[in-house]
Amino acid sequence: MAAASAWAIELRKINKRFGPVHANRDIDLKVKRGTIHGIVGENGAGKSTLMSILYGFYTADSGEILVNGALAHITDSRHALRLGIGMVHQHFMLVDNFSILENVILGAEESALLASSLNKARKELKRLADEYGFHVDPEAIVEDVSVGQQQRVEILKALYRGADILILDEPTGVLTPEEADDLFRVLHVLRDQGKTVILITHKLREIMAITDTVSVMRQGQMVATMPTAETSPANLAEAMVGRRVLLRVEKGPAHPGKPLLEVKDLVVADDLKVNRVKGVSFTVRAGEIVGIAGVAGNGKSELLECIAGMRNQQSGDVIVNGSTLTLKGDDGAARARAAGLAHVPEDRLHTGVAPSLS
Repeated sequence: MAAASAWAIELRKINKRFGPVHANRDIDLKVKRGTIHGIVGENGAGKSTLMSILYGFYTADSGEILVNGALAHITDSRHALRLGIGMVHQHFMLVDNFSILENVILGAEESALLASSLNKARKELKRLADEYGFHVDPEAIVEDVSVGQQQRVEILKALYRGADILILDEPTGVLTPEEADDLFRVLHVLRDQGKTVILITHKLREIMAITDTVSVMRQGQMVATMPTAETSPANLAEAMVGRRVLLRVEKGPAHPGKPLLEVKDLVVADDLKVNRVKGVSFTVRAGEIVGIAGVAGNGKSELLECIAGMRNQQSGDVIVNGSTLTLKGDDGAARARAAGLAHVPEDRLHTGVAPSLS
């Protein structure tokens, strides 16, 4: 029993299918208590499916789960929380117009009289903030705080519900570099306080910087587990894709030609009528690749959806091959395609993503 209790989580021969897709194939995984354990793999490798089984979102077709050495039949996320397992998803599950305090107690109210629950939660949030060193204003409205603060709220929700094992799914995908560094500091404090952290990512630099142990998944299978100190980004990348990977792209200088796409003073609103794109202008010329960077919620999606005719612009112009497009209306996307503009939506870009050093 003492040997078993050293492991916070043990997964044995976990299998999960979605129709013809075998998402998890005979997965074995052990996560040592009080460590940060990274799980890496290309998007589509089965990482999130595996953790969703552990958190009770999915039920495995076969296999066993042991939590703190005891066999567990996890039926749903409430059951997982009762076992001390919490999960912070890549897309936060917060009510934007609720306060941080209200979000923390949502679903964990002690009675219909909310005053006592709120008072208890307020004291508990202060204790957690003091213990783990990340402070938030419990009265602040979620939509008014930064993305990094919102992620802290998700972590606080899990801790408030008694989580000792914390799963984070691609946690830095929505963060600035400074917010990511702050998150890493918080995770180290959690580990040092005895919590177990499972970090899902495909960013190898993060794995090397923060984890104690790393497991690699490829095509639904667990292909390697090793101490992080005994591996390298190149070795992890090779294990992720099954072949040697060049982590640097050799490219020659660009030779831009005439402008093919011009965006001038574009203003675009989101679904809540809030302007996310505010007077953006840029030009894309023949023979060049233009990158647009920014963390989630800063207008990238709305910008590209507008250019593709999927979202109306409030003002400004989109010019393709010298002709100004009229993108408003239900057939805006068809007009954009007719002008020679193709669009691959962001949720289709997640399949087969190469290992990232960012």
